[in-house]
Amino acid sequence: MRLLAHTAALALLGLPLASHALDGVTDPKGDFLATFAGSAAASADLDVVAATVLYDAVADTFTLKATMDGNVGSTATGLYVWGVNRGAGVAGFANNLGLNGVRFDRVILLNPNGTGIVAGAGALPAGSVIISGKNITATVSGALLPSTGFANKLDYTFNLWPRNTTFAGVSAISDFAPNNANFTAAPVPEPASAALLLGGLGLVALYRRRQSNS
Repeated sequence: MRLLAHTAALALLGLPLASHALDGVTDPKGDFLATFAGSAAASADLDVVAATVLYDAVADTFTLKATMDGNVGSTATGLYVWGVNRGAGVAGFANNLGLNGVRFDRVILLNPNGTGIVAGAGALPAGSVIISGKNITATVSGALLPSTGFANKLDYTFNLWPRNTTFAGVSAISDFAPNNANFTAAPVPEPASAALLLGGLGLVALYRRRQSNS
């Protein structure tokens, strides 16, 4: 049984996710930029508290999900901007905000009315953007995000910065997640990997039950 438990543990460690240490971020509440022109007290829906990206290699789709501190849409002029570095990303906020770590070469714009667009590539199909309370999720075809240098789309990196479009320039940006860096996507486990994971968890549970009964 020890061998089975050990094998299950190795199976868990062998999943593709294990090779991507930073596949999502949490962000402190209330960390509005000092340059933000909006009211922090009225902008909880523009304050990121968590963000993740999943990539499904079989379907070639990215799923971008963000959780805000308030219900999405509370700010009618809000906009959720995802910056994507596909291999040729530049630090677009280095000069005006001193942020060298936020790098991107394409942006995805999500609106609180459930529409979205990939700048330079086209609008997202209806139903691609789902809003539920504090969460906003978008499904984006990888065809809209062709590589500009990275051989693997799992090497793409992301940053999320909500905006209040009432204002112009960097004064519209309320928050960055993460603050001065990008994060990578996590792979969606393939069916075989998912089955291996479930099987491994079952073996571990069985081993623990037998150990507790012995």
